[in-house]
Amino acid sequence: MDRIETAVTRMLGIRYPIVVAPMFLVSNRPLLEAVARAGAIGVIPTLNFRDIAGYRSFLRNWPADLAFGVNLILKDNPRLQDDLAATVEHRVPLVVTSLGDPTPVIETVHGYGGKVWCDVTGLRHAKKAARAGADALVAVAAGAGGHAGTVSPFVLAPWLREETGLPVLVAGGLSGGAHLLAALALGDGGYFGTRFIATRESGAADDYKRALVESEPQDVIYTPEVTGVPANFLASSLERFRNGGGKAWQDVWSAGHGVAAIRDIPPAGELVARLVKEYRAARARLP
Repeated sequence: MDRIETAVTRMLGIRYPIVVAPMFLVSNRPLLEAVARAGAIGVIPTLNFRDIAGYRSFLRNWPADLAFGVNLILKDNPRLQDDLAATVEHRVPLVVTSLGDPTPVIETVHGYGGKVWCDVTGLRHAKKAARAGADALVAVAAGAGGHAGTVSPFVLAPWLREETGLPVLVAGGLSGGAHLLAALALGDGGYFGTRFIATRESGAADDYKRALVESEPQDVIYTPEVTGVPANFLASSLERFRNGGGKAWQDVWSAGHGVAAIRDIPPAGELVARLVKEYRAARARLP
């Protein structure tokens, strides 16, 4: 069986270092399952489930032989303790934390042998995550969808890797196999978000998916006005929000600079295979 082996694939027992990022109201079971069956791994926010009962039902019914991860928002999350308890009960193999101190989550998840990655946008939080015992870092760089950082991925990923000694996932503008190759030159895996919104299985509305196909990087606006924290959104949906129409995240569409390379809406499993094929072709082109 073909593999692209890195610290990330060894950690999780997957074939390819391709991670589909947790996307609020977009990630769902069909997307995660298609990605896992193709040899990669997807992560879903626990808050994508309406209540703790829905999250528990998802965990009970997830196929035991497929890799997956969940995302826990640590700050201002009234469901955190209940969701963490369910995560522990079902021994979720991967937990990705965002927006807060990950120390209690890392200690709890490590208690049953799970792995914890931490979203970071700079060195200060990366060092805190490393001291807390994180297994890897997600370098959320400039150009990522949603709550992105401002440092170039060419700088952020290798910087965090060198300073902390931890495996690093590269997030920010990744859409194709050449981006995966670059991510493995800079770190240990590619963290793909926007590209997988435009797949058949994702929970995004059809209009949202079509907008991604039709957009260019200059159509992505970085602003704090939707959530209070700077994030990247499509300008057309942001304009509706500014005019009093729509809810944050549901009608204001998150997107990263990777829209430049999105030209179709394929099945997610086919997209994973395409990324691997493009990666190998890009690697073969190197001098």
